[in-house]
Amino acid sequence: MNKFNTADRVLCIVFLLFLIILGLRIVFPHSLILDFLLFVAEAALVGGIADWFAVTALFKKPLGFPFHTAILPRRRKQFINSCIKMLQTEFLSKKKIYKRICNADLLSKGLVWLRQPANKAYLVHTVMQFIIEKIKKLDIKAIAHEHCDKLAALIMNEAMQEISAKLINVLTSTQNSQAAVDKGIFFLRGYFADEQGERRVLNFIEAYQKQYTKNGLSGFMLSLALATNTLDPEELAQIIHRRLLKLLEEASHKDGELYAGLVELYDNLLNDIHRNDEWIDNLNNLRDNFIISGALEKILYNTLKNFCDYLIAGSAEGNKLHLAIEEIFTAEIDSCIDKLNTNNEFKAKINRFVMDVLHRTALKGEDVILELARKFLEGLTDEQLNELVYAKVETDMIWIRLNGSIVGGSIGAVSFWILELVK
Repeated sequence: MNKFNTADRVLCIVFLLFLIILGLRIVFPHSLILDFLLFVAEAALVGGIADWFAVTALFKKPLGFPFHTAILPRRRKQFINSCIKMLQTEFLSKKKIYKRICNADLLSKGLVWLRQPANKAYLVHTVMQFIIEKIKKLDIKAIAHEHCDKLAALIMNEAMQEISAKLINVLTSTQNSQAAVDKGIFFLRGYFADEQGERRVLNFIEAYQKQYTKNGLSGFMLSLALATNTLDPEELAQIIHRRLLKLLEEASHKDGELYAGLVELYDNLLNDIHRNDEWIDNLNNLRDNFIISGALEKILYNTLKNFCDYLIAGSAEGNKLHLAIEEIFTAEIDSCIDKLNTNNEFKAKINRFVMDVLHRTALKGEDVILELARKFLEGLTDEQLNELVYAKVETDMIWIRLNGSIVGGSIGAVSFWILELVK
């Protein structure tokens, strides 16, 4: 506003022309052309000065003139109120806000944006980082202590007989029974394989021999058989070992009777355990001791802590838990996109919900925006307020001043010839 602009330069040029023509008029007093030019320059100078005064008076006191000048600084409160009212009525009215939100169709644009793999990955990554940051702030010990009693009450309310029945039903299902027998056969074949297996059989026979040599008649007969070489432990171990391996080989055939018998034996054994009252009593005692000892809170704390630590440490690439959660989020996002694209009724409901939330948010934000605008304008000094307004109308103000000189000069030219004709 204080810089030397085009209107100032034109006014200076008009003033210089006025002085030059005035000097020539003094030298040539009877020149009609000089009289005309002097009259026009004088009128243009007066018009330019008048409009300079008018424009300057809007923002400050021109030449210190105090009367009805510096209009904007003196009426800054009214100006600020008018700006806030204009902002409220022209830009932030409820009707216009609702119309803009409805025309935006943000849900469709959001779906288009979300279909891009890079954007989807960015959203999933952002959600994961948000979850990790929240987990870092959790007091796991307090959470475990708070929920320990609730979990203990749930455990105490459970009937151990029903839990045992469910467990037995799971373990004795066809698939699980066969899996258990297969694992048992696989273990035994590995345990008794090769020379190590034969050595284990021999160790068993020798232990059996030591146990029964101390018993009366049976011990005497066993000692006699060993002394007369009637019974050779090593040969017996080889026979038993070969027979055992053959039985395990036969048992591994799932269509054989031996395999079916082992599965049936496994099922009957578990069912016998379940029907045993002592088993249920032991389960109840185990449950009660587990709760009373306070081990539940420690287990809950360690479980939560290990899970959180693993998830936080798994923010790096390659962590299975981190990748699994990201895959779940990605699958859910894809499912939502497909549902919104195929179910128009569901999409319409979501769109109405989004529009309603945005509309309410915008209306709530209206007061905040207006208050921020008011505080901003009130915080400006008079000089800053003048600069803010003048920067928006600078070109118009320059042309107002230029028009003052142009119109003044034109009126001066017309007036000069009218006066000459009247003479």
